[in-house]
Amino acid sequence: MAQESQADMSKFSVNIPDEVAADLQRWADEEGRPRANLASFLLELAVRQKYPEKYPPERLARSTSATTAK
Repeated sequence: MAQESQADMSKFSVNIPDEVAADLQRWADEEGRPRANLASFLLELAVRQKYPEKYPPERLARSTSATTAK
């Protein structure tokens, strides 16, 4: 995602089914990243796709390519 400081980030908890949490962990392990980091990325991606008028595709492409590049 875009490089925000910790001051620009909100924190909250979510509850998800155990099976989904296990698959999220497996996905995160495959990518070598923390589960919380992957969850944050996926949530931001979903919100950006929901409101494309606020987050134009070119901003989304820059933001996601930086985090998915290895």
